[in-house]
Amino acid sequence: MGNDYWKDDSLIVATHKDKMDLLKYEIGMFFETCDRMKRPACCGFINNLIIESLAVHTRVLIDFFYSEKNANKPNDLVAQDLLSDEINWKRIRPEEADVLFNAKNKADKQLAHLSLWRIKLSKDELKGWGKMFPDIERELKDLINFFYSLLK
Repeated sequence: MGNDYWKDDSLIVATHKDKMDLLKYEIGMFFETCDRMKRPACCGFINNLIIESLAVHTRVLIDFFYSEKNANKPNDLVAQDLLSDEINWKRIRPEEADVLFNAKNKADKQLAHLSLWRIKLSKDELKGWGKMFPDIERELKDLINFFYSLLK
């Protein structure tokens, strides 16, 4: 696979089912990770893997539900891509909760990029995800349920 592989977006063919399967995977991983967060991990490394999984899948879902189609990223799925044209997701979606806004930014700074924010979060004792994850889980669960209600 060379550099050219990533340049021709016209080669990508995806059905509605393919797109729904991607979303179901992300949602499944998010909720499985939430369940794992509620149990003690065997060691620090496994605990870090679970926390990083939570951050990644949270970030992906927040992007899916609150991002708009971007000409620079035409292959990124957004919620509107899976809804009928009669539904305007941007207009009817719930306002982004502060906990989701903060989780997305925290994941960006703490995981997706090697950022000096990691140092600041640690010094401000905001490094962990344990206290905020129940709120993240609740907000995303409500959002997912609302989104699914529109698919029927």
